[in-house]
Amino acid sequence: MRLSLALAACLGSLSAIAVAIPAHAQVQGDRPGLTYREVERGPWVGSSFGAVYYFNLPGEGAPSGVGSLFGLEAGYDVSKFLQLGVVIWGQSVGAPSTYRAITDDALNPKRARGDFQTMMAGASLRLAFLRFQDDNGQDRTFVYARAAGGPTLSRPIGIVDEQGFFAAGGLGVEYFTRLRHFSVGIELDGMALLGDAGNAVGMAVLPHAKYTF
Repeated sequence: MRLSLALAACLGSLSAIAVAIPAHAQVQGDRPGLTYREVERGPWVGSSFGAVYYFNLPGEGAPSGVGSLFGLEAGYDVSKFLQLGVVIWGQSVGAPSTYRAITDDALNPKRARGDFQTMMAGASLRLAFLRFQDDNGQDRTFVYARAAGGPTLSRPIGIVDEQGFFAAGGLGVEYFTRLRHFSVGIELDGMALLGDAGNAVGMAVLPHAKYTF
């Protein structure tokens, strides 16, 4: 008798659980699911690494120079078409051992010659003017124009102006990946170093990667 009562109680409990599980699942299913943006927009950080080539270096001993450029950026997406930010670029330019832009020995007492490095910091603007959608109708690829400029600091002292300015402008392509926080791109920029000893004009090819918070 007791065994029968115990079995009846167990069966009753299992029946109650079996009824409760679908009801609970139905309540869970009625809750709206979380939605995510396909592409994140807002504050971002990025880095770039590429090559720089100067057609004409001012001064004596080198008509041109080639080197590498590494950069860090931070900014904000004002809209999907406009990005404002700050940039810090560092470049190392190779030149013949006879090269010097400053020909006045009084300004170059150590008679420095050859390669030089430049740190550049300033403001940056990207304005997209063309976009392409993926198969789901999501804007993922943008063609943009870039402008940047600011002060520079060069070493060793005496080869080029220790302090001056840089200006950059060009075109680029940026692709927002399906990892919604990440984008990659590449751009071709005209580069100019401006100083009292003369101006250097060239170009840079800069692949970049960005993370948007």
